[in-house]
Amino acid sequence: MGELFSKAKDCSILASMLKKKLGNKIDFYGSTYIEVPSGKYLSSYRRNNGEYMFNGQWLPFYFKFSKNEFLRISVGSNHYHSSIGEKMAALSDFYSILSEEYGEPTVFYTTKDDDEGLLTLQWAFINKEEEIEKFQSGKYFDDAEIDTLIILGKKKEKTEGYSLSDKTKEIISKQIGLPFELLYLVDEDIENFVKHKNGKEISNSEGAKVEGVPVTSFEKKLEKKLSKL
Repeated sequence: MGELFSKAKDCSILASMLKKKLGNKIDFYGSTYIEVPSGKYLSSYRRNNGEYMFNGQWLPFYFKFSKNEFLRISVGSNHYHSSIGEKMAALSDFYSILSEEYGEPTVFYTTKDDDEGLLTLQWAFINKEEEIEKFQSGKYFDDAEIDTLIILGKKKEKTEGYSLSDKTKEIISKQIGLPFELLYLVDEDIENFVKHKNGKEISNSEGAKVEGVPVTSFEKKLEKKLSKL
């Protein structure tokens, strides 16, 4: 199978959909009728606290898309070195929209020596197993080396007598707005994730919620379980 290429027409259509859904949270650089559209993401928390797209607190994002082959979206850090929680909140916004349209992504990854600290979700619409194998063997990129790789949606055997059901994982994933396998990354920086996801600081952690799920419940009940995934 040959290399897959992003298509300008498909990217332009996807960019229009994202802008319609995310509104003033995103802004694109120039034309979106290109193979790699790029833009800025500004969380509702930053906007609520007087930040604007030109103030430099936005996060960069990029995507590639070929509607019958693949979709890749990446969120990075700005020059203030954005927190993992803020970047995961941004990725969550994109994931919630894209998963409704294209189903669950195939992999999450980061690359080594990446100045922007990009967090990437990728969907494989064809030859899924071949694509996963290329990621796992380190052959997917010629000019980059995978650092963190998480295969999403992979079935796992029950361990140590405990495992959340697929239905439970699906419910939690939809409520938090990320693939279940990525929730441990949220847990590393839960306060920043919640404030950028909800648009305000956590004033009382006992009452704080993410999409209706109590933060304390999320942490206490899942922290140990996620480490076993």
